[in-house]
Amino acid sequence: MNHTIGMHWTPSKYTSVRASYSKLMNAINIRPMAESILAEQAVGRVLWTDIVSHTDIPSSNCSHMDGFVVKYNDISRISQHGPMKLRIVPRRKEGKRENQILFKGQTIRVSTGEVLPRFGDTVIPVEYTQFDSKNSTIMVQRELAKGSFVSYKGSEIARKDLLLNKSHILRAQDLALIAMLGIRRLKIFKKPKVAIIPTGNELTEDITDIKHGKILNTNSRVISNLIEKLGGTPLDLGITPDNIHKIKNKIRLALSESDIILTTGGSSVGLRDLVADSIGEIGKPGILVHGVKLDRGRVTGLAALRGRPIIILPGPIQGAVNAFIVFAQPLIRFMLGLHPFYKPFISAKLTEDWNARKKFQNFTKIVYVKMTSSASGEFHAKPLTGETTDITVLTGSNGFILVPERLTKLKSGQKVKINIFPGLSFSSLGPIEIPYLSEKSFLPF
Repeated sequence: MNHTIGMHWTPSKYTSVRASYSKLMNAINIRPMAESILAEQAVGRVLWTDIVSHTDIPSSNCSHMDGFVVKYNDISRISQHGPMKLRIVPRRKEGKRENQILFKGQTIRVSTGEVLPRFGDTVIPVEYTQFDSKNSTIMVQRELAKGSFVSYKGSEIARKDLLLNKSHILRAQDLALIAMLGIRRLKIFKKPKVAIIPTGNELTEDITDIKHGKILNTNSRVISNLIEKLGGTPLDLGITPDNIHKIKNKIRLALSESDIILTTGGSSVGLRDLVADSIGEIGKPGILVHGVKLDRGRVTGLAALRGRPIIILPGPIQGAVNAFIVFAQPLIRFMLGLHPFYKPFISAKLTEDWNARKKFQNFTKIVYVKMTSSASGEFHAKPLTGETTDITVLTGSNGFILVPERLTKLKSGQKVKINIFPGLSFSSLGPIEIPYLSEKSFLPF
């Protein structure tokens, strides 16, 4: 690319974030798709269908205590007539136990979780009995309520109970439940493939090239990790030089291999935008919006080809991440059957005033914050500022405030809603990383 010193591509007009997203959605036809996978591999995946129980759990009446199963009528008058002696009868072999009949005056030794014989309706814990091994009898010392220590058939889960809803994100305990139901495979939302096309002659993957004026391609790594944390599959197609022919080839490849296409860089270098020009030469509708009322991230572009969305992310890291948050995030989550934006919010009190940049006051603003918690558990948020290229604004933050166009200032002490974002606000080790206070702060005593 021929660069003109001091000259950069600048949008001639800006479109609101809401209108831009609406234009994009109206021009594309991507749809969520399903796939079947082994249930044991489904942690973190999103259910395509409801999970309805086809069985009862427990499947039979069973004991939830080690003890002796009895007929309640045999012990119902202990409080009036004193301890009751019952004869111990042997237990049938496994598989035939549910059909065994417990007659008047009999008892059977049972273990926790063991199926009860027919007409056995109460379990007496071992410590409430006196055992006579010589005569194979027990003396029941106290009366218990009918049904004591019995888990009845279907008491936890009944047949046809709705257990997990469609679009539920599966957790470890959910998969344990699914295993109990005997479900081996699950129909889940297919992970969307998201292609990344980093562009620019200045980019390199080799850290040693920085000495020669090159820029390390860190944006692709950041975006790739965020895609993965959201539940998508990143497909990095590698650095592409500032050459329309090569950029077009990469975009065509991405159209055939992915659901969503992201380009990084190339949207504000030189007098021309080669990515936008390349898209325009491939087909219609092409560029939908180029210049968004997003601070930072105003040179973001949105396009559509063959029903696929293309998001032109700015080169500076904050602009790239901001555009990813407001445009790529909802698309990925839409493909996964989820709400467009990650929730929940954290309510925090602002520690400093914040004012929008004068030139972009009527833009949507993303304000990164550093959250801490007080000894009382209240959250505080300090706004972080810096140049669009400053990655330290991102590394110093653990949340952000999405400020609408109409707001231009936030006051110290004001309660704000902090957005948290997987991979950006927190790691996989916890919901949010708050500075360590003391061990006593987290103990329940």
